[in-house]
Amino acid sequence: MDFQHVANSLSHSLEPIFGDFDEVLIGRLFLSLILCGIIGLERSNHERSSGFRPHILVGLGACLMAMAGAYALPEFSTTRDPMRVASYVVSGIGFLGAGAILRHGTTVRGLTTAASIWCAAGIGITTGVGMGGLATTATFLILFTLVFLERLEKRMDRKHENDLNIYLKNDSKAVGKTLVALNRLGVPIKKVTMLPGPGMSAVLRIELNHSLKAQQIPLLVNRLMTLKHIEQVDTDSLNFDDEAVFQKLKTIEAPLEPDDDMDIKLRDDMLLHDLNEK
Repeated sequence: MDFQHVANSLSHSLEPIFGDFDEVLIGRLFLSLILCGIIGLERSNHERSSGFRPHILVGLGACLMAMAGAYALPEFSTTRDPMRVASYVVSGIGFLGAGAILRHGTTVRGLTTAASIWCAAGIGITTGVGMGGLATTATFLILFTLVFLERLEKRMDRKHENDLNIYLKNDSKAVGKTLVALNRLGVPIKKVTMLPGPGMSAVLRIELNHSLKAQQIPLLVNRLMTLKHIEQVDTDSLNFDDEAVFQKLKTIEAPLEPDDDMDIKLRDDMLLHDLNEK
């Protein structure tokens, strides 16, 4: 039997299953993989569980469904809407995006990643219908938003931040004791948020009503670190009145003279002594 005849027969038999191998459509799948993979790489630095591979899979799936809806069953092309399948992708991707959103206390995380997953679906659909140039442009705009605008947003937020972050050990009374300590020390508390920390620990984010004096910050840290249930005190987001004085205090141990009630409390070695007792 002629080998060429067998190959032709086999190809003819498999054609209803595999269809024609269109290099253009396959190229669109690869373009979708590359574009969504770039976005996924950026997100993997923030949300490991919904980063690189999920974005690629969303983009490939959306691209595949858009092409199936637009190009499959050409004999019915005059009686169907080619974008009908793609429209269900847009609405259905919301369930996957909702899974990327997590709530910790009063803080919500994952909104940006959920939005980027939704954008990955849009890139897949746009690539699938042959608008690869538009999808590439959109990818660069998305990366600009995720990378450069994030830095700008952080810089703007830093000007308004006035937070004290306290890392607590796994102690059932740690939060209550810390709030009591801050109240005794006269810290002007505006808002308190508890966030999950590494392991079984927690982070207490204290938003202050007003800025502390530069000389009060190292005294406050030293006083809080005397408590056994506190592992670390982060003051990077605190505003203070005089930066020059604060930098001087980092190198000179001699304290300045107390000039208000809070300064006096911060220098009281016995003020928080009872909080270390069980």
